[in-house]
Amino acid sequence: MEQQLYFGVTPREWGDFFPDAYTQTKVAEENGFDSVWFEEHHGHHEYLPCPLSALAVLSQHTKMKLGTNIAILPLYHPLRLAEEVAQLDSITHGRVILGVAAGYREKDFNNFGVSLRDRAKIMDEGLILVDKLLRYENVSYDGKFFKLRDATVQPRPYAKPRPPIWVGGWKPAALRRAARLADAWFPGPTVTFSEIIELKKIYDDELRKLGKARPFLPIMRDVYVAETTEKALRESEESFIDMYQVDYSSSGHPLISGERKTFEEWAEDRFVVGNPDVAIEAVEKYWKNGFNYIVLRAALRKLTSQQVVSSIRLFGQKVIPYFKHK
Repeated sequence: MEQQLYFGVTPREWGDFFPDAYTQTKVAEENGFDSVWFEEHHGHHEYLPCPLSALAVLSQHTKMKLGTNIAILPLYHPLRLAEEVAQLDSITHGRVILGVAAGYREKDFNNFGVSLRDRAKIMDEGLILVDKLLRYENVSYDGKFFKLRDATVQPRPYAKPRPPIWVGGWKPAALRRAARLADAWFPGPTVTFSEIIELKKIYDDELRKLGKARPFLPIMRDVYVAETTEKALRESEESFIDMYQVDYSSSGHPLISGERKTFEEWAEDRFVVGNPDVAIEAVEKYWKNGFNYIVLRAALRKLTSQQVVSSIRLFGQKVIPYFKHK
């Protein structure tokens, strides 16, 4: 295997998040992880609404890369988002990865006065503008949703030509958007790996048509590693059922809304749960299929911070070295 494999981690991201997120992030950094990531949802007691501000706080306590997985782009004015990204990238000397998507939860959109029906079109204009604003010092644009005249982002981002932009999504149009307007497609954790492989064909086909290469092919997965697989399954089952059966299934998720499954059915080909050997097998499968940036959502909701720390440490000590030293 010739490519280097990178690992990211999502620590605790709800409530009074910082003490646990700080501890989990430091343990991840000490054990070989490359980046830390935060998601975005609004009015939800188990997500943060402002991932960039959370990353700004953690940026002063870690040297890892800092990513959003994801920011809901249609809820931002592109100029404001570009300013926030550029400012954080300047402060951290080029450590920002901007992950964005169109969003899907109606609750996220209602109180912002943004139509869920318009999100794809807003997303297209937003991506074009964020790219231009981060690349160039003077931008004018006359679109349906956004109009700019001689707009300049200051301070300028440290990364050149701009910080990387990764785009999430599941529909063919979203994958083609990622190929056309971003640096990577960023599939999330809710869909089985078999389905991701089928979707990847659409993305790769679009890249070929555009004559573009892909330096990174990231993937996000939910993870819990323990000394034995039996222990990992027993301790994480309640967390996964809460996240998938209660939250995702009732949230209007475009791929799994309304589904009812057993824990074993949810877990199959989706979660990385087990002992270190199970985790190695899963990551090896991702790598062999071209995925070279694995972002792991480690802070499952029903776990204690000590359990999350133990899982991160075990993954870092037993799984990451297997790939870093190949």
